[in-house]
Amino acid sequence: MKKFWIVFAIVAVIIGGGFGMMWYTFSNLEQTVSVDGGVLVWEVSGSYSEEKDTSFWGQVQGGGAMTTRELLFSLYRAAEDERITAMVLDMRSLSTDWAKIDEIRAAVETFKESGKPVIAYFDAAGTREYALASLADQVVVSPEANVMVLGISAEMAFMKDTLDKLGMEADFVHVGAYKSAPERMTRASASDANREMITSIVDDRYDALVNMMATNRGVETSVVDGWIDHGMFDAPAALAAGLVDTTMYYDEMFAHHFGEDDVTFIEDYQLSPPKKSKTTHTVAIVHVSGVIMPGTSRFDRFQGQIAGSETITDQLSSVADDDDVDAVILRIDSPGGSALASDLVWNEIRNLQVNKPVIVSMSGMAASGGYYIACLGDSIFADPGTLTGSIGVYAGKMSRTKMYEKIGVNREFITRGANALLFSDEGTFTDRQRVLFQAQMDNFYERFLEKVADGRDMTRDEVHAVAQGRVWTGRQGMEVGLVDELGGLRRAIDSAKWMVGLKPEDKVSLVTFSEELTLFERMLVKSLRDNGVMAQLAMAAFPTEALLGASPASAVMPVPTLLESLRRDGTLAAVSLLDGRPVAMMPFWINLN
Repeated sequence: MKKFWIVFAIVAVIIGGGFGMMWYTFSNLEQTVSVDGGVLVWEVSGSYSEEKDTSFWGQVQGGGAMTTRELLFSLYRAAEDERITAMVLDMRSLSTDWAKIDEIRAAVETFKESGKPVIAYFDAAGTREYALASLADQVVVSPEANVMVLGISAEMAFMKDTLDKLGMEADFVHVGAYKSAPERMTRASASDANREMITSIVDDRYDALVNMMATNRGVETSVVDGWIDHGMFDAPAALAAGLVDTTMYYDEMFAHHFGEDDVTFIEDYQLSPPKKSKTTHTVAIVHVSGVIMPGTSRFDRFQGQIAGSETITDQLSSVADDDDVDAVILRIDSPGGSALASDLVWNEIRNLQVNKPVIVSMSGMAASGGYYIACLGDSIFADPGTLTGSIGVYAGKMSRTKMYEKIGVNREFITRGANALLFSDEGTFTDRQRVLFQAQMDNFYERFLEKVADGRDMTRDEVHAVAQGRVWTGRQGMEVGLVDELGGLRRAIDSAKWMVGLKPEDKVSLVTFSEELTLFERMLVKSLRDNGVMAQLAMAAFPTEALLGASPASAVMPVPTLLESLRRDGTLAAVSLLDGRPVAMMPFWINLN
């Protein structure tokens, strides 16, 4: 009997604790969705991905952070919302790519154009953070703040010497002088063509950065060059140089500019339902996010985000069959991937275009296989910082013969057929196999050129002149004919409206295939996060990654773990394709800082 009461007491505590947690959570929901208007406060941080991982563990890790689309629509809606009177950019650690910064900047400019003031505040800022903050009407920093405007750099890492030490040899066949992705494993330094390409990208991005900051701060570009060459400023030096307008602590800044005004946090604002509008047309947004692979789209803990051809083609087919959808926006943020998977998506886009316009909106990257599926677009839009092009292909494998010898593994093979070991890691390709692979790569490259020429109304030679694996920025891509106009998602929506006979000011319904959380689920996750529950779950579930992540001291310039870095640039996902299959992927280690 005694045991019964002990068990009963334990169960009662568990159930009581569960109800207590539910009550505590629900008691906070009202403040989570309350929108009183006043000053819109936006803590600017994170990467603002195109899609979110809606699984439970994805929410634990990602914390339900806003996507690029959610952020942009919130900013554009706030610009027209009479309840919102101003905005504070509370700059934290911004890790998103330059193309998304371009797009976010355009949304903040729209907010400013509505006549509402924008104040930026930070304790510390790197190049990305300052570039966005400089757009504000006033830039305010804490008295002991520091500013690090260090310019633009591109990191290229080469592993041939490392592989040699491990007894491994990479063997690749590629088409295009600039198709330099295999160089990471086949060379100890960059080829002349690769260095030329990366230099051009860095130059373009630097020019865009200087002009952005000069325009935002109302100074000559030579002044910005001087800021960048100086590099690091404390608060007094930044004030004297003209990078910032004043120094105050956050509470002083808020009281000085806004007094007792109401505050609405952008996460709460994003959860609040927008005003209902009558619409007569529907536009679907189909995302292609991550490395393009056969199979389903997914968030893989090790490989990162995967754009599965099966998922994307199913979505495009559904859109084609839906009579309520009038136009489609293909939102691409991908470095490419499998040539086969890219072609399957391309074919589905071709089928869709028979009855409905397809507008391409490029985000951070739409290169190689990403451009392969973009080239059919009726209109193609990119941000200035988008990385695109990389029209080319490569294939190869890794030989581990010497590695096995080093560790004392003796292997024997009994084969029939000259190519039985074609995809084996025993040895590199034979001369005959190399000729065979080169012929296949050349044939695929020609078909790639034909598809781009057809989609862009160019000749084969015109495409070849800007192809050969070369990566371009969005600005450069427009100059060479790979992009129609510069602009983000909103510009693509306006184009879709025009194609169905509407004006830019007309409203349309937007539908996506993202598995969004319900309003209740999103409120619940946010409430748990605000109360510190999500952070505890993350530490418990992923202690190693949490410990190896950025420390508080590196808040401005976070230091990702090696795993996170390889995941972010697509390296881990690309490894699974290095078995001889054609790969249409950009030099995925271009990392513009």
